[in-house]
Amino acid sequence: MQPSLPLPTRAVLLIGIILLVWLAYSGLIGWRTTDVEWWFVPWLEHIIQHGARASLQAPLQVQIEGVNGFANYSPPYLYLLVLASAASDWVSPFLLVKLVSVAGAFFCAGCIYYLLRALASPGAALLGAAASLLIPSVVLNGPAWGQTDMVWSALAALSVAFALRERWAAMMLAFGMAVAFKLQAVFIAPFLLYMVLAYRVSPRYFPLPVLAYAAMMLPAWLAGRPAWSLATIYLEQAGAYRWLSMNAPNPWSFVQYTRLISYETGVLIGSVAAVLIALGFGALSIRWRRLQGADLLLLSVTVAAAMPYVLPKMHERYFFLADILAYALAVARPRPWTISAAIAIQLGSVAAYASHMLSFAMGKYLGALLIGAALVILLHHLRLALRPARRPASSSAIA
Repeated sequence: MQPSLPLPTRAVLLIGIILLVWLAYSGLIGWRTTDVEWWFVPWLEHIIQHGARASLQAPLQVQIEGVNGFANYSPPYLYLLVLASAASDWVSPFLLVKLVSVAGAFFCAGCIYYLLRALASPGAALLGAAASLLIPSVVLNGPAWGQTDMVWSALAALSVAFALRERWAAMMLAFGMAVAFKLQAVFIAPFLLYMVLAYRVSPRYFPLPVLAYAAMMLPAWLAGRPAWSLATIYLEQAGAYRWLSMNAPNPWSFVQYTRLISYETGVLIGSVAAVLIALGFGALSIRWRRLQGADLLLLSVTVAAAMPYVLPKMHERYFFLADILAYALAVARPRPWTISAAIAIQLGSVAAYASHMLSFAMGKYLGALLIGAALVILLHHLRLALRPARRPASSSAIA
């Protein structure tokens, strides 16, 4: 996708993308999934029947007893359902849930545009952001599945975009908002640790993620939910499942299938490995060349793919952040290896989605191999980018 494309060509491409988005989204928005039917629609119906305040002041009880218990998503998602409930007189709860997910996809595209503008021309950024609506995992996660991984991933990508611009306060606030929406946003934390150490970010910015998290929980607290419950919501979620992998395309799917180790041992090993790897990414700032520009985006992709790859208890959807960041890297710096890595990560995610959505049991194993191959590519080029350069430090190793 070249920035030198003539304006008429860009216009034709944009119109074509819009038509394809319309066809894909309208064709898949009616797809019924268990997540929507068993969880999101009952939550929305509860909000419609009992009102926003009653629905936010405690973990939301839903209506299929023995199947879905309580709302185990953080309050910010429930806020979106509260907003959607305003249209319940005209639109069915099922369609409202799907429209919330579609809105999340467009929000994600907007954040990708802002990220790309730090590295690409306005025309390339616009086309790249528009085309991101057609990424298979975006189409499957949003209009097909009705999930909202686009939102927390978009906020995490926004944090990366602010980091590229050295806007430290905005970087920290976007990260805090992302974590408030979904704990999995912490996957990008090792990248932020690198930025803090490599760029000597002032400690005065450190409290901002906590403040952003608190601000996102404020409506639920005002509705009557205890502050302690809001502060510990992710601790409650941590014990929800006792599986090393939930169709995740990572090595833990193989471990779970072969039953090599117990659940407790796997959680311990995976958690320790993730902490050590996160610290390792941060430590890259100590002895190596300071990354800039597209090399920073490369680091963020590597981090976003590596963290869910080594962690146990992952869902198939948790590589979504890696999906969109790898796509952004391929658009900003189209090289055979960036495109190959983006395709491998995307195919790995889609294969894992197929394990859940189509009962394709081999999907998660195939996905683990594909994402593992992508990580080898990314780590190799990250090592090259980190080498002390003989050229001026301001140039990008993948420019």
